[in-house]
Amino acid sequence: MTAPETSRGPRWKLEDIDFDRIDATSIRNDEFLFYLLVSASIVEILSDKYSANLIEHFKGNDEVTHWLEESWQVEEVQHGRTLRAYVQKVWPEFDWQAAHDGFWTEYAPLCQSEQLEPHRGLELVARCVVETGTSTFYRALFSYVQDPVLQQILTNIRTDEASHYAHFRRYFQTYNATEKHGFFAVVGAILRRMKEIQGEDSYIAFKHVYALRHPGRPFDEAAWVRYSKAVKRHARHHYPYEMAVKMLVKPIPMFEPLRRWLELPLLGLAKLSALTP
Repeated sequence: MTAPETSRGPRWKLEDIDFDRIDATSIRNDEFLFYLLVSASIVEILSDKYSANLIEHFKGNDEVTHWLEESWQVEEVQHGRTLRAYVQKVWPEFDWQAAHDGFWTEYAPLCQSEQLEPHRGLELVARCVVETGTSTFYRALFSYVQDPVLQQILTNIRTDEASHYAHFRRYFQTYNATEKHGFFAVVGAILRRMKEIQGEDSYIAFKHVYALRHPGRPFDEAAWVRYSKAVKRHARHHYPYEMAVKMLVKPIPMFEPLRRWLELPLLGLAKLSALTP
């Protein structure tokens, strides 16, 4: 396996962002955006820690492990560092480090190698699911925000995430030439990973951000419910459902006409689920 991009450096750097251009007064009162950005930053910045199991899973494939260590992991951590810098510029009074530490203490025990698919090819499919989620999340967030500095950051991040998806899908195609996983095996891997990523890390992150935002107050589950409803409400207007469906079905081995036919009902189901309370 060869990949000409595996040794390249990041496309952009944190130092490229002019944080002094942020108009904090236009953002500080957006409580929804505050929780969204802080939660994303503390999850992303820990990529180098919870990616260890994934790198070990591909031990022996120097091309894949090199790309994971030198490109994917580095860029994911940079996403977290950049979002953290933005949060600290807009909400300097918030104790970001305490929220980060609390999140990792609770989340670290959940990062077990047993969560990975036993077949490398299917784990690469699962990674495509994760990258689909992040790519579409940052695209939706770009559509929601107005600050040009944050839009620049989100454009950089979503471009990275789309590239990560392309790498994982290409590696899957190479592995699947040997492992030969069919339609049902790939769909099963997609569904399993979608079930696993439906909010576990987001919920834990929210809890710790809430605790620091409201010191001394016990955690209010109703606050999480309200936040989740706000996410769904904004998604109806900003989430790229068509993009998500196309990315999810792309790795599934099937004839192209069948893939296009499958996308239509899946898109309808995705939009319908967004309308339910």
